[in-house]
Amino acid sequence: MRPRKARRAPEATRDRLLDAAARVFLESGYDGARVADIAREAGVTTGAIYAHFRDKADLLVKALAARGVERVGEVLLNDASVPVATMLRTLGQIAVAEEVHPSEVLLLDAATAARRERELRDRLESVIGGHAAELAGMVERARAQRVVARGISTPAIVRFLLMLEFGSIVTRTLGLDPPDPKEWTHLIGRLLGGVAPPAPTASRRPRGPRSATKRLRV
Repeated sequence: MRPRKARRAPEATRDRLLDAAARVFLESGYDGARVADIAREAGVTTGAIYAHFRDKADLLVKALAARGVERVGEVLLNDASVPVATMLRTLGQIAVAEEVHPSEVLLLDAATAARRERELRDRLESVIGGHAAELAGMVERARAQRVVARGISTPAIVRFLLMLEFGSIVTRTLGLDPPDPKEWTHLIGRLLGGVAPPAPTASRRPRGPRSATKRLRV
């Protein structure tokens, strides 16, 4: 029993550090947060932090990954049984109606700090790159379901979705009034219609062979 507890102790310390880091980052921002503050919040020494994480940037990225609560959008994105058109309409509603999650606030702060800190930017790009790969998989499923035309670039669609996602975080963080739900749903429908492949046209019936006997004119 004791060895089993010993294996779990580092995991418990790591989880406590991630919780403390999320709280300190939310309260002080990335630039204002200090490793010593996070250690104090978690009730451990700074040495314990460096035993689990390389530096403050690593701690922020890991906190983002670990504390990103599994929301409806993430469940939909990874559920291949959900039709893509239904998924996109649901994600579109989430983008304007859902309250800002603390992990989204952390993401905004991380993106701002990444402009000044190259190492943080590289790690954040890796995290976003993984999310972009998930979006690309969704686009390919959309092609298979004839929701997206083959002539439209997957990277272009992924970039558009990322811009919509990050823009949504900004507008909701600022508390901007969401659009009318019916008008928003109508817009999403029009956008889906714009990227969909053209509907198959009814082929003309082939003409039969001309009769060998023609009616004689009188």
